Amino acid sequence: MSSTVSNSAADIPTDGIQVTQFSRRIADQIILYQIIRYPDRCLFIWIGTSACDMSNLAMTMPMSLSTTNELLGTTLYGTDFYEQSLALSKKLARRLGGKKQVYVSLNLVNDADNEMLLSEVEQALFEHVRQNEQVY
Repeated sequence: MSSTVSNSAADIPTDGIQVTQFSRRIADQIILYQIIRYPDRCLFIWIGTSACDMSNLAMTMPMSLSTTNELLGTTLYGTDFYEQSLALSKKLARRLGGKKQVYVSLNLVNDADNEMLLSEVEQALFEHVRQNEQVY
C-alpha cells in the first residue's frame, strides 16, 4: 500500500531546468523520487531510498530516423535493477509520446518482495506524471 509522505513536489527552476522531488511510503519503506526535466529534451528520474546511491542507469530515446515512433533503450551501467530501470524508462517514454530521452535510475533494497514494491513504485511515478501532465 502506497501513502504520501511528502507531496510538496518541490519544483526548483534553474535556467529552464526543473527539479521535482517527492516521496511515498510504500511497503514500510520511504521511497524518494527526484525528477530533473530539461525542457523539450529529456527527463532524468532517480528513485531510491535514503541511502541515496545510484547503482544503475538506463536510457530510452526516440529513433530519429524512424517514422513509426519506435524507441531505442539501453542500460548505461549497473547490475541491480537494470532490467527494471530499462523497462520503466521505456514505459515512461511511451507514455510521454516517445519524443524525449528518458533516463531512469532505480535504487531499491534487493529482497524477495521486489515485484510488489516495484509495481507500487511505478504506480506512484505514473500517478505523479498524470497529476502534473502539463510539465511533462
